[in-house]
Formats: sequence, structure tokens, C-alpha cells
Amino acid sequence: MLSTSERRRSIEGMPDDRPLDAHDPRFGATERAAVPDESRTLVESTGPGISQEDPKVRILRVAVPLLALGAAAVTALIFFTGLSPGSSDVVVGQVDDVRAAVEDRPRRVCFNDANPCAWLTIARGELVAFNTNGPLAEEYGRQGVSWCSTSGWFGANSTGSRWDQDGRIVEGPAPRSLDRFNTSVDADGNLVIDFAALTAGLADWQVGGDTTARSGPPCQEIPFDRDPDLEVPPPAGSAGE
Repeated sequence: MLSTSERRRSIEGMPDDRPLDAHDPRFGATERAAVPDESRTLVESTGPGISQEDPKVRILRVAVPLLALGAAAVTALIFFTGLSPGSSDVVVGQVDDVRAAVEDRPRRVCFNDANPCAWLTIARGELVAFNTNGPLAEEYGRQGVSWCSTSGWFGANSTGSRWDQDGRIVEGPAPRSLDRFNTSVDADGNLVIDFAALTAGLADWQVGGDTTARSGPPCQEIPFDRDPDLEVPPPAGSAGE
């Protein structure tokens, strides 16, 4: 004789879901009694995939965090090193030697033999380092601002801007005087140019008419300068001595 649940499954067409385990608490006592009580042995299950106790898995548990820490350390090192790229100073030479070398004409000094560069000259009795990049984007580059040997003025062939021998704006379209790099004298008496410290030149309205006259004929087109670079004895305290 069928039980009530068996009759219900037969009528509704439901599959036979009688318990396989006589101790399954989801079923009533009558249904559990219909399953023979057999002894059961618990078997340790490792689950799907590789066992967590596998030696390779244990190695990975240690190796992966170590690799992550190493990658983080390298990233931090690169980041903080990049924020400190090194010194921006160029030690030119003894102040007296530099002054003698630029007494007759400006001389060019570049940072690591590349752009940016500076025109070292004597402006109103002071050694100054004018930026060879003019105020306008068209006046950038090593030859952005050149020096006219006949007039003693600086100029940009690309725009026509002109500055007097003190770097003050005389003719536009440049809106201001030449920018200058900061200079200092170290403990050994060497002139040092800081290519990371730039002071903007005076605006044209600040200059007014306070400019120095040309020393000779102007340059309509400033010729290419084949001998602009400064050459002085090695700085005091350098390895070259």
C-alpha cells in the first residue's frame, strides 16, 4: 500500500525523492524508516580542483604575496626616484675666467649639452644667464634667440623680436624681456647656473625706453653662430684638475 506522499507523487507526476540517507532530517520518520539503516564512513572531501594541501599550492601561497610586495616596492622606488631626477646645476668655471671669456661677446652654456641653454653675458656690470628660448613658442630651441655681432643685440629670426645687450625688449612681437636662469657662486669661487630656476623678464611696459643703444648696424637676419659655446678652464674642485 502506497503512503500518502507516494500517492501524491504518482498523481502529480513528480520524481521519486525518497531519502537515500535514513538519517536525513528533511523527511518524516515514516519515510526515513523505509530506508535501511546502513553504517556510514565519513570521507574527507578535497572539493573540486587541486587540493589545498598540495605542495605546489603551498608554494604559491607564499610566492604570490612576495611577488606583489616586490612589485609594490619597485613601483615606489621608481616613483620617488622620478620625483628627484638629480641636480639641475651646471658648474661653469671660476667667476673671473667666465667674466673674461664673455667680456667681448655672449657665450652659450647648455644643460647636459642639450636644451635648455643660456647666453652668459655681462649685463650692466653683472654676470647673467639669459634663456636662449624666447618668450614666444616660435622662439624656442638652441637657436631660438641668437646674438647679432654687429649690433650687440639679441634677436629671434623666427619672429623678428629684438632685445638689447642687457636682455631688455626693444622690438616685438615678444611681450617681455629675456628670461634669465638663476646664478650663484659656490665655495670654490665657481659660477653655477641653476637651469631649474628661471626668472621672467620685464614686460615691455615695464621697460619703457630704458634700453641700451645698438653698438653698430642691426641684423635683419642674424647669421648662424658657429662659435657660440663658452670655453673656460675646468672648474675648481672638479675631477679635471
